[in-house]
Formats: sequence, structure tokens, C-alpha cells
Amino acid sequence: MNSLEGGYKEATFEKVPKYVFMITRHAERLASGEISPDGMESASEKGERIGAEAEMVKSYTSDEKSGRTFVTGDLISKKSGIKSDLTGKQYATRKVEDIQYAILGSDLKKAFGKASDLINEATLKELGESTERDEDGKLKVDVTKLPDQEKIAPIRAKNQIVGFRYILQEENDAAITRMAMGLAQQLNHEFEVAGRYNEYRNKQDKKLEKDALLNTVTHGMFMESLLKKAGVMIGEDGKEQPISDFESEDFGGFINTNESIYLDIKDPSNLPDRIPVRFEGNNRPAEGSVFIDRKKLLALADEYKKWKKQDSN
Repeated sequence: MNSLEGGYKEATFEKVPKYVFMITRHAERLASGEISPDGMESASEKGERIGAEAEMVKSYTSDEKSGRTFVTGDLISKKSGIKSDLTGKQYATRKVEDIQYAILGSDLKKAFGKASDLINEATLKELGESTERDEDGKLKVDVTKLPDQEKIAPIRAKNQIVGFRYILQEENDAAITRMAMGLAQQLNHEFEVAGRYNEYRNKQDKKLEKDALLNTVTHGMFMESLLKKAGVMIGEDGKEQPISDFESEDFGGFINTNESIYLDIKDPSNLPDRIPVRFEGNNRPAEGSVFIDRKKLLALADEYKKWKKQDSN
């Protein structure tokens, strides 16, 4: 199910200015890894929409070598037209580590090799290409070397669902947790950045006139991992339930390329125990029904620090 088939919600931001922590999956990519022309266009359009509603846009992107997250985040910031009051320039787009698949390390990457193989096989099948394998079990046709990569890009994007289904199983819980840890650590860092920005504005006696937005651009399954490990959904009956079935009608499917979720904070120096999550697609959960549990987020960030310390030794 494509959550954006019904289009974007009419307003990405509310009228009361706030701090918005935007988490974005990079725009459509080519099979070779870099962002596609259609992906560049969709990221640019998102930036233009944001430009009318925010006064500050600062992007943090993964340091993955293809640059697809950096291009996505930088285009969003650039096309918003928003510039720093202090420098008169676009806020710098920063590359950060551990919100890309390298965080899995050698111990957990095997599962992702299998997921990539499933995606490529499904893509080749839809293209009418051979899915025959060699004696080592490797696909004989390399999808990255086929002609007309721009045509292949949306087909591969659609077929990523088979890889996502494979990874987001309980048997891959360690990989899911690791991805959630990396994203939780980055969000906690951005909460601190927003707190300093808020303190600066208060000293200047300058209240927010529009939203201040910090955009984290990451990869497929990172948002799902965070929601699975730290998210909670409130059902129509008022009961809390974990978020695990992303393909359910209640959730609306896996997060699409260039799709964002938004964490709204009124005061970054006083974070709520439950951080509300807004969704971009029209057939996503209604506003006020999904939250990030702050204690679980902190626990994931603590686990990240322990893992990082251990990994560096």
C-alpha cells in the first residue's frame, strides 16, 4: 500500500509555531544508489512547500557514500529558500554517522544482503529479465547494469517492500534495534540543538513566528525500526498498542521514498513523556494517535552509547 496515493495532507504545519523534528526517507534512488531525477524533483517540491511555513530548516543526513540522503536533505533546505538570520545563508546540511546501514556492522549485515537480493529478484521478474542464478546462488543479471535506470528506479522502489517484510521480522530484532538506536541518538542530539536555539531566541526576546524545523534524512526501515521500538498507537477504543504491522490498514504501509514523519515539540527544553507524531500521507494514522515514548527513546540512545563505546574498543 502506498501511503501517498491519496496525496499530501492539506497542511504540513499547524498555525501555532513550534519546533518540528522531521524525519525523512531519502527520495527515489537509482538501482546504483544515487538519487534519481524524479527523486530530485520530489525533494525540491517538498522544500518549496516547507518554505512557506517555516522560518528555520536545518538538515542532518546520513554519511552513506552514494550521497542520496545528502542530496535529498540539501535540496529540501535549498528549495525552501530559508536562510539563517545570523549568516544570511542556507543553514549548512550536515552529514552524520549511524543513521545508515553501516551501523549494522559485519555482525548484522547478512540479513540486509538477503533483503537486497529479494528486492533485485522481484525487480528483475517485473522487468521480464532472467532471475536465473549461478552455481553460487547469485543472480546472473545485475540490475544495476541494465539500461534505462530511470525507468527501473520506481519499479525497484515499489519492490523494496519484499526486503522490508523480510528485515522487519522478529528474527531480525537485533538489526531493528540497532537501526532504532542510531536514529534515537540523532534525535536526542537534535533536541539539544533545538534547546540551544530556543534559549538564544529567548535571550533575544524573539519568539518563533513560524516553525523551526530540523530534518533528519535517513534510509528505508529506520523510521519503522524507531516506531517499532519506541512508538505507541492509541486505538479508537483508547487502548495503547505497539506498532508492529506497518502494512495494516491502520498504519497504511511502509514509509515511502521522500516521505516524512513529524515530531512536534512546543518547548525543546521541556520534552513531553509522549511525543506526538504527525504523518504526511492522507491514509496514515490520524493526528494524536501515534506517539514516541520518551523513556524508550532515551533507553535506545543509552544503548547506542554503550554499543558505540564497545565497538570502538
